[in-house]
Amino acid sequence: MTAIGRRLVQEWAVSLGASRNHFDATFDLPSILMKLVRYPGQADAGQGVGAHKDPGILTLLLVEPSKAGLQVQSEGEWIDVPPAEGVFVVNIGELLEVATDRYLRATKHRVVSPEPGTERLSIPFFFNPSLDAEVPRIHLPAELAADARGVEQEATNVLGVRYGENLLKARLRAHPDVAQLHHPDLV
Repeated sequence: MTAIGRRLVQEWAVSLGASRNHFDATFDLPSILMKLVRYPGQADAGQGVGAHKDPGILTLLLVEPSKAGLQVQSEGEWIDVPPAEGVFVVNIGELLEVATDRYLRATKHRVVSPEPGTERLSIPFFFNPSLDAEVPRIHLPAELAADARGVEQEATNVLGVRYGENLLKARLRAHPDVAQLHHPDLV
């Protein structure tokens, strides 16, 4: 999975006009995480996981075949991502948005809970730089830079260039009760 992540990041760099090794130093000691996520069925087909963007560079997601529920937001609309066997869903994270001045946009996504009596499994693999690495910006060619939207900074979601800072911000936002209890100085 790490090899796939490295290859994707290198190919993105080349396709955006940078050298293949543009991000290599950022990933000397990558911060990687793979987990199994179980979404139990709920009567109201409510939230499995709320709308969010991943704070890093790249997430590869293996979705259980025939299990719907993943949705991505495009132009304000939620679109179902049909499960497909033998493929990964690729989510762009906030740091790649920062590195490209929002030419590439972080994937806003959510999961809707499955029907009662069923469950949904997914396996996300998060491929990110080391916690203290500063992600270098890509100087886009003029034809791509014309479509760069500029990074949106929100008061509750200020994007930085270090993965560790973005990860901490995302965790504080996702778990405000825990943050308030254990780190009130950070909220």
